[in-house]
Amino acid sequence: MNYQIFNEPFPHVIVEDTFNSGELELIWREIDFLEPKLKEPAGFYAAADSNGDFITNSKGISLDDTYADRDCSDILSIVKPLFFNNTELYDDLEKSSDYWVTWTKSTADYTKLRKYSPGQGYNPHSDTWVHVLISTTLYKEEGSGGDLYFPYHDLTIETKHNQTVIFPGWIEHAVLDVEDHDRYAVTIFVTCASS
Repeated sequence: MNYQIFNEPFPHVIVEDTFNSGELELIWREIDFLEPKLKEPAGFYAAADSNGDFITNSKGISLDDTYADRDCSDILSIVKPLFFNNTELYDDLEKSSDYWVTWTKSTADYTKLRKYSPGQGYNPHSDTWVHVLISTTLYKEEGSGGDLYFPYHDLTIETKHNQTVIFPGWIEHAVLDVEDHDRYAVTIFVTCASS
């Protein structure tokens, strides 16, 4: 897991090679199992505009609603030590910005799996209830499009296979339309419950 921490234009982290080959094998096995169960936006609590219209046409599923016991999910079991018990990463984050205490001292999180097929994306929105958003991109075949875009900062972060982008959920963000090959995203929403 190789990461770079940035403070401009807002605090964010880009992680390359998030999962090792063994972890990826377990994650893909679970994705293959869950794929037929993916739901339309209403079924995975997608964001909507002021008219109540969903702002994505992707499919997804809430892993927390799917598994009563989080240990039954390889995805949830794998991300826990990487993102919630990683003292080296936490130390580096806390040295870089006071902002990251909203993650390092938090214990509440919620995880979704999404699938973006070609032509699908997620319009700009803010997850105002989310202090830290952790989004990992996975491709069975490396594709193009599906990049993260932050309109107020005119910042585009190219998404790549096995790459994680971590940022404040309340910063307006979008997923640009996928151009080719399905893009999967494991997204963790971290709220500021005290530990």
